[in-house]
Amino acid sequence: MPEQKMDQTLFAKLCKAGKFKEALNLAIEGHEDEKFTPSRFAMDKKTGLPIFYRGNKRVEPDETGAWQLAKSSKDWG
Repeated sequence: MPEQKMDQTLFAKLCKAGKFKEALNLAIEGHEDEKFTPSRFAMDKKTGLPIFYRGNKRVEPDETGAWQLAKSSKDWG
């Protein structure tokens, strides 16, 4: 059974209120001890969605909610 997704509305409200630590905690809730749990995030100016990073590597949750290194959007083939 897939885990519940992050509440995007609450995340956006926390960011607008300047509560960035609380917003990051909301995003990683339940997955704090994973290898690729994000340590920071930035907001994508085009989409308005968060982009999560662990150090300088981009990370994203997989279908089970576990944090993994993000797949490259470029096709190197």
